Amino acid sequence: MNLNHPVVLIVLAIGAVGSGVLLLQNTSDDKETVSTPRLSIGYYINEAELTGTGDSGKILYRLRTRKASQNFEDGVVNMQGVHVIYEPEAEIPWDLRADTGNIPPSVNIIQLAGNVIAATQDDLETRMTIRTSYLELDTDTYIAKTSSKVTIDYSQHRVYATGMRAYFKEDRLQLISDVNGKFLP
Repeated sequence: MNLNHPVVLIVLAIGAVGSGVLLLQNTSDDKETVSTPRLSIGYYINEAELTGTGDSGKILYRLRTRKASQNFEDGVVNMQGVHVIYEPEAEIPWDLRADTGNIPPSVNIIQLAGNVIAATQDDLETRMTIRTSYLELDTDTYIAKTSSKVTIDYSQHRVYATGMRAYFKEDRLQLISDVNGKFLP
């Protein structure tokens, strides 16, 4: 085979150009398939305090947490060691505490979970304490609700129920089902 023959030179040139094109295509595909690393946390804060205000501009609640982080994928704010001082435009403010909490994006709801305790901040004679495993606080409607079991201490009385709605602005409590209690004279 004569390498100086024009047909052989043309075939070799076409082969060289074709392999070069294939090489360029393979390297550009590699760059496209390499994904850049993404963080799973939007932010992370220690010892945070959030303040929410009502339509009138008055402070509605103060939320304190030991740790807060935002999930980058869905925007949920996750909290540990949550304490909410809730002061709606009613006469009796509430103090809420929980092991953990979440604030979903685009809604004004604070979800509390794990050893949730909600107590009124009025005098000791009429102080009410609610204990449950989960509670949702809607800061727009001034309503806290749960479908979990609740224990309510009021004065010297104790009431048990499954499910509850607390209307903070109206200072009213609605128990949903399985209500029973212990009332001391």
